[in-house]
Amino acid sequence: MKKLRFGDLPLLVRFAVGVAFFTSWEVFEETIVDRYGLWRFMPRCRVGDPCLWDLGAALVICVGLVAASPCRMRCCEQVSP
Repeated sequence: MKKLRFGDLPLLVRFAVGVAFFTSWEVFEETIVDRYGLWRFMPRCRVGDPCLWDLGAALVICVGLVAASPCRMRCCEQVSP
């Protein structure tokens, strides 16, 4: 059985993984940060509204998923004789 890499998965599956990670961040923010008042220690954080922390989390998730997906361009493929 061949190992399946993250980059070999269909684009829809990789997108769903990103949405799941971002949803996990939102749940963490709602249940921990907002409930226990940790937002007071986070600059530019607004309770209940999208803020720079959400944008930062989305950016980190996107960069991580792009890094986990290898380049599929022809110039990046290794040609074996």
